[in-house]
Amino acid sequence: MEATKPMATWKLVLLWILTAFLTVIFLTAGGTKLAGFPVQADNFARWGYPGWFMYVVGVVEAGGAIALLIPRVAGFAALLLCGTMVGAALTHLVHGEMTAAPVPLVLLALVALVGYARRDPVLALVGRFKQS
Repeated sequence: MEATKPMATWKLVLLWILTAFLTVIFLTAGGTKLAGFPVQADNFARWGYPGWFMYVVGVVEAGGAIALLIPRVAGFAALLLCGTMVGAALTHLVHGEMTAAPVPLVLLALVALVGYARRDPVLALVGRFKQS
């Protein structure tokens, strides 16, 4: 796999600002789930998910948020968080919560942008599997 060209300084600064923003958002969202906030427990129950699933999503969100700050694994974290946001958007849509669905879709787009910018380690791993 060919490495991408080094990023311009202004793009790197914007990437870090976006990464910091997403880290705060996902740490907050994951933290409320891990802390077992009643509103989160009520939401997961209303959607028909088992109680333990709230904690799994909380670990994924909080862990993914922290991993976004580590450039070597940020692409993998972005993939994980993208999957989580697809699930969140689908959950809202299936349950008729049309006003809530745009939030995970916007976060999906933003985290996908970070993932694209940090794609080199992911592509390198895919390249290793192709060679096998």
